[in-house]
Amino acid sequence: MIAGTIHWSRYLGDRQFGWIGTRPICDILIKHDAFTGSYDFATGRRSPLDLILLQLEVMTARYRIGDGTGGTYVGPANNCAQDANQALFAGLRQMEQQVRANVDALRQWSQHNPEQAHRFRELLTIAEELKQKLQPLGGSKSAWERNEYNLGSTLEDDPIGNLVAGLGSWRTMLPRLASDTVVKIFLEHGASVWVLRTNQVGGYDPDIEPIAPMTL
Repeated sequence: MIAGTIHWSRYLGDRQFGWIGTRPICDILIKHDAFTGSYDFATGRRSPLDLILLQLEVMTARYRIGDGTGGTYVGPANNCAQDANQALFAGLRQMEQQVRANVDALRQWSQHNPEQAHRFRELLTIAEELKQKLQPLGGSKSAWERNEYNLGSTLEDDPIGNLVAGLGSWRTMLPRLASDTVVKIFLEHGASVWVLRTNQVGGYDPDIEPIAPMTL
């Protein structure tokens, strides 16, 4: 497989390679002003979503070349669920670091923008809860955030390290559990959630039913 940007419609609806009609797929849209909104800082407008998209673009580029080796191996420490949540953490952490780099400016910004300051504090609270739930056994930065080029290594190269990295964020190894955990935290903070049943598009096939949600 070749890593790269792929449109949702091709991943699901392609007549040769798509998963529509064969797998119980659903999409969950989350809207929370603290997370999906933007902040007007003195250095310009910032949005957590923009930073997360940037992290995902960097990750896609690294997967494409296997950190220079030409091949990427998926394992306990590297998989799609891990990557998505690590991009989420990295984007939120980068947002926090950029804002808190100048304490005086942050204090002045808070005084002039009380509504945005309240949303930003809520964002930091959500980020901390996500980290506690999805990375309960460790707070260290992931290898790719430290610019450690390890995507081209196999499980056999460092079995203990890969196992420890996987166990440190075990919930993200299970896509359904990771999704449920993230959605639950946002709901507890007043977010709006929209579940789209996308397991079939066009018409109605009574023989195709989504698998009942089940989380370990």
